[in-house]
Amino acid sequence: MIDDAFMAAVNELSVPEMGTDATAPLLYWLIRTVRPQHVLEVGMGYTTPFLAQALRDNATAVDLERSRLGDPAAAELQPLAHAEYYEQPYRPRLVCIDRMTDPTSSAPRALKVLDDLGLTGVCTVVEGDMTGAGERVQQELGLIDFAWIDTWDTLAFVREYWQLINPAGGMLAVHYLMTYPQGRAILHYLKSLAGPEGGLEITNLREPHRTGQNSTTLIRRIRDYVDPEDLRPQGTANDPTGVLDRFAGGGR
Repeated sequence: MIDDAFMAAVNELSVPEMGTDATAPLLYWLIRTVRPQHVLEVGMGYTTPFLAQALRDNATAVDLERSRLGDPAAAELQPLAHAEYYEQPYRPRLVCIDRMTDPTSSAPRALKVLDDLGLTGVCTVVEGDMTGAGERVQQELGLIDFAWIDTWDTLAFVREYWQLINPAGGMLAVHYLMTYPQGRAILHYLKSLAGPEGGLEITNLREPHRTGQNSTTLIRRIRDYVDPEDLRPQGTANDPTGVLDRFAGGGR
């Protein structure tokens, strides 16, 4: 979990010019929420322990929640549990790619912080160029459920790795695309990948108080995504009048 001890350990990785002080906790909570199994980071540093800790916390949570299934005493703690979710194993992996040569980056020190936090077993490091490492990443992860990209080579990443992003809901988070010309061109290119049937969703999160490094873009592939079955009974407290059901059915 993100507590005082965790923040004290990661503080030495903070580089304000990199603009990830708010993004790192955002990534932590995204991972906690969507619970990906296979995570890729391009560009190690301050965000790395947040990703690794989120995966570790997810694994702990899944084990605890699975142990409570069917226990009436746990109903108040886990009232909305979807039992079928827990039938599949949850073995999260993080693969990080970094050249380790940028003198302004905290990437080399991130390995020590991971070790101090007991998170080295979660992370596999691919040291070197992102370009050409796609086959290694595929061997390590298979399809990527969540990728965090903090590099100026975003276009090269998309061209090589796009087909590795899980088309059934895989997410790609990219740092700083909104407010410089090349970034806007990449956003336009990403939108073109949706195709006529709309195979992705894009959300841009702008940090208006910054002059640079001031946005995070979330891209979600939905080509093969199927909405889960709606288990909400009609007329529950969420929809006591059934208006949502009428709307879904085209009624007024």
